[in-house]
Amino acid sequence: MYYRGAAAAIVVYDISNQASFTRAKKWVQELQAQGNQNTVVALAGNKADLLEAREVQIEEAKTYAQENGLFFMETSAKTATNVNDIFYEIAKRLLQGQAAQNPQAAGMVLSQRPNERVVSAASCCSS
Repeated sequence: MYYRGAAAAIVVYDISNQASFTRAKKWVQELQAQGNQNTVVALAGNKADLLEAREVQIEEAKTYAQENGLFFMETSAKTATNVNDIFYEIAKRLLQGQAAQNPQAAGMVLSQRPNERVVSAASCCSS
């Protein structure tokens, strides 16, 4: 796994495979131990379209995410459920993190200019 300097990471597991959730937890531990403490980390339970084959309960994953400072979403690559949403949430959290670290960069600063006097030029071609 390459994570040096990463601003964000998505740790994905298969909701129909408990062993994949166990492996995902190890990846989270690795990120927490070796990565940047400001990295935005998402836990994604993929294959949400396979509800009948679920082995990892949503509450188990939510609890784990909350306890470890992650945000959680269930996704489906097959149906595209929450695929865009997880990236939007990462972008939102990255912007919030930047604003917290550098409040002056959080927006555009507008300053009022003093009224500039407009000088009308005399016509050069008057007769």
